[in-house]
Amino acid sequence: MTTPLENAGRVLREFAGKKILLTTHVSPDGDALGSVAGMGRIAETLGCEVRICMVSLVPDYLSWLPMPWPLCRGLEELGDWKPDLVVAVDCGDERRPGPELQSLLTSGLPSLNIDHHLGNPEFAVYNWVEPDRAATAEMVGILAEHLGIPLSGELGRAVFLGLVSDTGNFSFTNTSPEVFALAARITAAGLDVGEFSETYENTWSLGRMHLWGKMFGDVSLHHAGRTALIVVPQKLLDRFGQRRSALEGFAAWLRRIKGVRVGVFVREDGPGRSKISLRSMGDVDMRAIAAGFGGGGHKAAAGAEIALPPREAATAVLRAIEAALAAPGLPEQVM
Repeated sequence: MTTPLENAGRVLREFAGKKILLTTHVSPDGDALGSVAGMGRIAETLGCEVRICMVSLVPDYLSWLPMPWPLCRGLEELGDWKPDLVVAVDCGDERRPGPELQSLLTSGLPSLNIDHHLGNPEFAVYNWVEPDRAATAEMVGILAEHLGIPLSGELGRAVFLGLVSDTGNFSFTNTSPEVFALAARITAAGLDVGEFSETYENTWSLGRMHLWGKMFGDVSLHHAGRTALIVVPQKLLDRFGQRRSALEGFAAWLRRIKGVRVGVFVREDGPGRSKISLRSMGDVDMRAIAAGFGGGGHKAAAGAEIALPPREAATAVLRAIEAALAAPGLPEQVM
C-alpha cells in the first residue's frame, strides 16, 4: 500500500511538464510562502509551467523571498492560461485560499492538498495531510527529497523559512528531531544560516518598531496572570502607517510573560468583525477553543474570525479560555 507521500510524489511526476497553479491561505505567513516557493522550485525542476494565485499580497517582511513565477490575486488575471493541476499548501480547509480558489479546488479539476493542520477535511482530489509535522514546508522538503531533488539553493532557503516560521526559530514544542535533521540537511546543502537570519530578521521599519512598542504597553493580564491579552484596532495600524502583516509574530511574544499559559491576540478585521490568534505552551488546547468560534489550527497555535467588534470578541474568548484553564494540572497563579 502506498503512503500519502508516495501518492503526492506520483501525482507530481504524472503532471511533470504540465501547467501547475499554486496557492495558499489568505494573509500568508512564512510557512505558507516558504511552502509555495518550495513547491514552485520542485515543479520547475520537473519541467512544469508554474503560476501562483494568492488573494493576499506578500507581506513586507517576506518580500525578499524570490517568487520568479507570475503571481496573481484572482483567476481572471490568468487569462487564457488554464492549469492542469492545482496545488494548495498550508490550507486547513478549502476556504482558506478564498472563495475563487475554493471553487477551483472543489471543481473536480485535478488538485493536490499538502497540509499539516489538524482537522483538515482532505478537500482535494489528492491529499497528503500530516498534523504531526511542525510545518507544511517540512513536508515540502521531504517531498523534494523523495523526488530526488536536492535541498540546495532557493529550494532549501524556502523550506528553511517555513521551518523557522512555524517552530519559532526552533523553540516551540513542535520542534521535533526530524525538524532539526531536515534543517541540518539544508545547511549541509549550502544554506548560510547567518545570511538567512540577517535577511529574515532585520526587515523592520521604524513605524513597525513604534507600533510594537505601543502594543507592548497595551498588553493586559487575566485569569490570575495566566492569560495575556492584546486588542489592536485598525486605527492603531493607521496611526503608525502599517499594514496588518506588521502584526505577524506578536502573538507568540505574549507567552514570554512569566506565568502566562495562553496568549490572546485580537485585531479588528472590518466593521463589526475581529480576527483572533491564540497561543499556548501546548498544555491548553488552542484549536479546541478556536473551533468553538468556527476556526482551527494546532494545539499550541490557532485562530478564528469572529463577527464581533474587537473588545466584545476579546470578552467572549476570555470566557472560553477561563473554562479551559480550569482543567487540572495547570498552575493557578503566577509563581
